[in-house]
Amino acid sequence: MNLSVLPFSAVLFDLDNTLLDREAGFELFCRELYRTNPVMSQSHSEEDAIALLHSWDQGGLASTPLVWETAINQWPGIFKDIDQAMIVFLEMFPALLVLDPRTRNMLEDFSDRGVRTGIVTNGGTPMQTAKIEESGLVALVDSYMISGSLGVRKPDPVIFQAALESIGAVAGRTLFVGDNAEHDIVGASDVGMKGAWMSLSRPWPLEGTEPDFVLENVWDVRQLVFGEGATE
Repeated sequence: MNLSVLPFSAVLFDLDNTLLDREAGFELFCRELYRTNPVMSQSHSEEDAIALLHSWDQGGLASTPLVWETAINQWPGIFKDIDQAMIVFLEMFPALLVLDPRTRNMLEDFSDRGVRTGIVTNGGTPMQTAKIEESGLVALVDSYMISGSLGVRKPDPVIFQAALESIGAVAGRTLFVGDNAEHDIVGASDVGMKGAWMSLSRPWPLEGTEPDFVLENVWDVRQLVFGEGATE
């Protein structure tokens, strides 16, 4: 295939709530935590406890140690200490993030047809690496860039440029796909990439700018790359 005729020859993806449904995985973790810790049910129903955990987690944007420190203060005995909480979370959580077969098929299709792919994610190296490995993404993309390893976070242009270099791509022929308007879409645009925003049924939150594309499902990126269009 002559990639020069395609609108994009490479795609970079965010990880959480883009390639992987982090919220669904966190929900599963919270439910397992509730069902194996009677101390939680002494003060809260399952749904109320899970709602609290989600509010503290802020969709993964909050400090993970702070989330579990807050949980320990709310439910003394849920973990021995923060160190134990972090160990349990690292051991259990990545395995709960299941790669959708449609996403897998898309990435395999990209590989078969010569489209370079990579992951650019904010977060700690052990946790993000475990997610990529446990889900099987490590074998489906050409490279992954984790802020904890590089020392800079999205939307810093350094992490985007490093990711482009790692897959041998140029910004003008690369699409960036992510769910965070500022970190993913604006950050990628600032280095010359087009952006496809995973709206997750949310309105675009930033005034004065807008994404190049709006998607509900990450596997619809295949249509953008192979020139079949998408809903904007």
